[in-house]
Amino acid sequence: MLTEMRTLWLLPPTIVALLAISPLLRAAAEGSGPPSIESFGQDGENFLFIPGIGRIPLPPGSRALGPGQGGGELAPKRRAPLAAPPVPKDPLERRAEEMARLYLRLERAEDEREAKGVAAAIVSRWSRSESDTIDLLAARALAAEAAGAPALALRLVDYVVALSPQWSEAYVLRAKMRATQGDDGGAIADLETAATLEPKRFDAFAALGALKEKSGDKKGALAAYRKSLEISPRQDSLRKIEERLHTEVDGRDI
Repeated sequence: MLTEMRTLWLLPPTIVALLAISPLLRAAAEGSGPPSIESFGQDGENFLFIPGIGRIPLPPGSRALGPGQGGGELAPKRRAPLAAPPVPKDPLERRAEEMARLYLRLERAEDEREAKGVAAAIVSRWSRSESDTIDLLAARALAAEAAGAPALALRLVDYVVALSPQWSEAYVLRAKMRATQGDDGGAIADLETAATLEPKRFDAFAALGALKEKSGDKKGALAAYRKSLEISPRQDSLRKIEERLHTEVDGRDI
């Protein structure tokens, strides 16, 4: 016994401490269940519970696990990344969608009054070239025509067509000026170009029908009238003209 006491005195203090708590460590290892995280108190404080040792306070944000889940993550839950904001549409795409809605409303208009309102909105958008320079030249051409200077007005519109050859309104504007000056052939050519660039130009088809009828091309006029009515059905006056011309070209229905 004396020999054993001498041996303990000779051992380092750390080893002695380990030998002293080894029964506690074995009890902890043999305790019921693995370590777990629990939440207690009104403030929801979290503790790490180790069987045989007790509860150890955890830092704020640690997540307590439910029964039977054992040990869990000590770090807070990671949030899912935010979705990227939608890419804004470009002006041309927005304009195309707006025009498509207006065309649909025009086609489904319940009466002529509603159709005229929608048609006015469509013509207003056609009249904008999306270029301040082109819009200014077109406005000056109209002012020159109103001031009694048709030659100057036509020259200005020629510049507009040259600078913006894909703008259907420029051809409609020049067609009106050419028709006023007696150039029906040039006006018809401009209206056909405008209808090619913008297939929904019901106003261009109606004007084209009138010029073709004036020139004696009744079949061509009837086709143009019908095309205009197909796009904008609620044109009562044009409908009467189409019915009259239909009788002249195709005869009365049996």
